[in-house]
Amino acid sequence: MFWYFEGLIIGLAGLATHKTRSFLTMLGIIVGVAAVIAMMAIGNGAKEETRRQIEAYGATTLFVRATKIPQEKLRRAKQALSVGLSVADGEFLGQALSIVTGVAPASVMQEKIYYRGREPKGQVVGADTSYFSLTGQTIARGRMLHQCDLDELRPVCVAGPDLARELFLQEDALGKTVRVGRLRLTVVGVARRRPGFSEDPRQSAAKASASGGAAASTVAIKSREVGRDLYAPLPLLLQSIQGIRNNENSDVDPTYHRVKELIVRVRSPQAVAVAKEAVTKILLRRHGGTDDFEVVAPLEILEQSRKAQEIFNLVMALIAGLSLVVGGIGIMNIMLATVTERTREIGIRRAVGASQSDILIQFLMEATVISVSGGLLGIVLGIVIARTVGIILGWSTITTFFSILLAFGVSVLVGVAFGLFPARVAARLDPITALRYD
Repeated sequence: MFWYFEGLIIGLAGLATHKTRSFLTMLGIIVGVAAVIAMMAIGNGAKEETRRQIEAYGATTLFVRATKIPQEKLRRAKQALSVGLSVADGEFLGQALSIVTGVAPASVMQEKIYYRGREPKGQVVGADTSYFSLTGQTIARGRMLHQCDLDELRPVCVAGPDLARELFLQEDALGKTVRVGRLRLTVVGVARRRPGFSEDPRQSAAKASASGGAAASTVAIKSREVGRDLYAPLPLLLQSIQGIRNNENSDVDPTYHRVKELIVRVRSPQAVAVAKEAVTKILLRRHGGTDDFEVVAPLEILEQSRKAQEIFNLVMALIAGLSLVVGGIGIMNIMLATVTERTREIGIRRAVGASQSDILIQFLMEATVISVSGGLLGIVLGIVIARTVGIILGWSTITTFFSILLAFGVSVLVGVAFGLFPARVAARLDPITALRYD
């Protein structure tokens, strides 16, 4: 043990003699460890975000969305007496499928929302009473839409939290009247914020994969911001606005689809795949064989995204690990140069009684000190990078003890492995030849 301690002291003294060179030698290890920790932190954050999104959507939810169809297909659809996606489709699905526990129709309309000259970005969502329960929306102030609001076509609405703040500033939103197209709607409630919830899982998954799955506390990567929604009775909007506005560049009848989407709640996650197939078959039959809709299962998409994230994380960890190998090669090169510089010192130590193992331990300790010091500095840098990414880009990052231990352990192994060859070269030098080296 004494010889190991002595070797460590001599190794530290040698490194202290050339501080700049020692730091530059450590740099490869520092960068490699930091890269591994930062990439694994971003990957872990992506996995957690995927889990949060599954909870937000609900593992038992299906989205049936109206799609645009070309003019010729539209003509055949009308000949087959199809009226596009409608409230009646939702009612039929609820009655025909025992595994369906609830259906909520909705229409998202890009109508301008005005209040006292203010016109914030937002969407008008035609909804019924079941929409809030199926999407998990809750009310922060006021009330939700009631069935009597739908039956009597009352001009009322519920504002999303972000929309309410931009529309009314410091005023109380309840009781205020906003203008939507030709409609004037009275705000009867303000929805509660739902972090992590997005209305379009397809874009969430695609962007999550593109960024390594990274996300934020604003982490939800969304096709639209539900905090900017204005919820109004669906029958009122269908009667007053007639769905999607005319578009001269569109080859689709803007009045073909009655609603934009149906939100379908299934009895259990295991039944999602069966329900998706059954919903598709039923709606194709009701629409005369016209595929003017798509059925989206968030659970399936997010599972695909999770698998893609795992592959991405593995690839990025391997790429980051390569920098550790580069750092190890740097240690070996510098240690070989050090052996050459200190050849005469090695000869003197051998002449006064040091064994080959003493020389081996001395140089191996130097390599170990470099890798350990670089690993410790890399841990600090990696944690700082991960947290900085989370703050600046709004991505969710989670640094785990396992990732720190893995990166540090690999850095030490790399240092020892690449330092062993120079140490063996130093230990095998002939003492007589070494003493004559100038």
